[in-house]
Amino acid sequence: MIFSIVTPSLNCGEFIRNNFASIHQQGFGPNELEHWVIDGGSSDGTLAILKAQPNVKWISEPDKGLSDAVNKGIQRAKGDWIIWLNADDFLADGALKTFLEYTRRYPDVRIFCGDETVLRYDGTAEHTLRGWDYNLGDLLGMETGMNQASTFVHREVYEKVGLLDVSIRYAMDYEWLVRAMHHYKCVPIPQVLTFYLRRRGSIMDANMVKHFETFLAVRRKYNRPRWSRAEFRILFYIYSEPLRRIRWLRRFVRQVKGLFGRRPLHP
Repeated sequence: MIFSIVTPSLNCGEFIRNNFASIHQQGFGPNELEHWVIDGGSSDGTLAILKAQPNVKWISEPDKGLSDAVNKGIQRAKGDWIIWLNADDFLADGALKTFLEYTRRYPDVRIFCGDETVLRYDGTAEHTLRGWDYNLGDLLGMETGMNQASTFVHREVYEKVGLLDVSIRYAMDYEWLVRAMHHYKCVPIPQVLTFYLRRRGSIMDANMVKHFETFLAVRRKYNRPRWSRAEFRILFYIYSEPLRRIRWLRRFVRQVKGLFGRRPLHP
């Protein structure tokens, strides 16, 4: 088995068909690729969709959050390469074949990071995040963002580093990646491997300040300097959250930034 794709899901029935279609279009058979959907007990018709998918393995039961759901999938995975692909994300055409070309080029590498295109709420392209090498200096500095869906990880890494921390509910992928990069290196793949769809009310969309609190906690864990640009950036985001909730002020700041060509990409 080459690939195991792990898809955590909760009431994502309106998106998950695109997820399935993108995987099916990769052209790999059941002896090469398995797809695990870990559903948290959806009530929106997702289960009917899952039951109609003959090549999808799935469970549906309450869990302790996103970290727990992903861990359940990883524990069941049989493939050499494990891909965490959320229900509202999907693979680019030919993504897995492109990825395999890089594994042949870099046979000793166990983590790869490809480009990831972010889609607006209406499904139109917003911007593309370039893959990067996840070096610890930047990861614990100014570059806290990771291309989660486009980060392909060998099962060996989970066996050495461990699973996601279930006690962390936001940016758990970032915390895990920092642990992993103490032992492994990452090679960027300069091609779009996945698409990330912004979705109102999603963990990322509705709780950005919680993600920044995790970034800060991880910096504390690894004793990063408190007097630094990266530290100030994180603290500024956390403590300015009440101001961002004032709609007229948020619109005004966005307009001013737009005049200088720095309009925020996020909503």
